[in-house]
Amino acid sequence: MITILGIDGLEYNYVVKFGLKNLKQSFYGKTDLSEFEQPRTMVIWSSILSGKNMEKEILSSENLWKFRLLLDQTFLKHFNNPLAIDVPGFNQDMEQHAKERKAMKDFLDKKITIEEYDKIVFDHHRKVKEMFFNAVESKKYDIIFVYFNAADVIGHMSFGILPKMKIIYKEMDDIAKRIIDMSLGPVLVISDHGMKAIGRFGDHSNHGFWSLPIDMNLSNPKPMDFYNIILNLRSI
Repeated sequence: MITILGIDGLEYNYVVKFGLKNLKQSFYGKTDLSEFEQPRTMVIWSSILSGKNMEKEILSSENLWKFRLLLDQTFLKHFNNPLAIDVPGFNQDMEQHAKERKAMKDFLDKKITIEEYDKIVFDHHRKVKEMFFNAVESKKYDIIFVYFNAADVIGHMSFGILPKMKIIYKEMDDIAKRIIDMSLGPVLVISDHGMKAIGRFGDHSNHGFWSLPIDMNLSNPKPMDFYNIILNLRSI
């Protein structure tokens, strides 16, 4: 089984700074986002899924958050029993997304506390985490692509608060450790973009993060490259 841990907003420099060996695995680096004018979440994940730069198509759509790829437009079509959990551009929970966007506005308007905002994010994170490990333990799937957004959604409001972000990144490292220790097959850790601090807040950086347990001579791959990288993992 191939496992893809898609972690939105996972910043390379924090993974290294915090010494998170499970997220780093044996080989890791930055992704090259230079082909994109704006490293937006929906654009990058859709480009990873399809193996094509989807920026122009998505940004010209009426509502980019409603954009959806069909199974046959993604690398998932090459697997007999694929599963995607909450992946942007494919099957993201848009009700939760709307709830998080509203909570962000409410926090900035001082209608709710940062703790109330964080709870909305973490409640969903725990739900996705449970779904993911239940699916893994079922051993029904050839590939599982799971998406976690807490590092990004919490990061936008708190990226400059180092102790808080360290806790979130440690949670992601624990998830990576748990799946790696199960020894079910190769694990790809990948982010759409990283983040940079702007005071206490955070904004998208111009690179993403990747890691693998084996050397595939990747250096600084582009998001579109992962379509074939994932297919090549089938022989591992």
